[in-house]
Amino acid sequence: VHEGSAAQKAGLSAGDVLIALDGLRVTGSNLDTLLGRYQAGAKVEVHAFRRDELRTAQLKLEGPEVSRYKLTVSDQRSAPRKARERWLTSGS
Repeated sequence: VHEGSAAQKAGLSAGDVLIALDGLRVTGSNLDTLLGRYQAGAKVEVHAFRRDELRTAQLKLEGPEVSRYKLTVSDQRSAPRKARERWLTSGS
């Protein structure tokens, strides 16, 4: 359970044992497949054990965080040509 995740917001904690997602048994090998059936924003019911106590939680699935970057070319006067060439070829 990651800090600020949908699972944490629904009341789940690290160490909880997830056993069902919308009534379907969860295993280590099928969790990604089960989650793949839903789109971001979907609400699902989760059943988990915390120690000996069965817990039920409703959670809203979040989409992946998307980061976008934009690269621009700076004015040649502010970045000398030789310095740019060294930078561009330093990884090869």
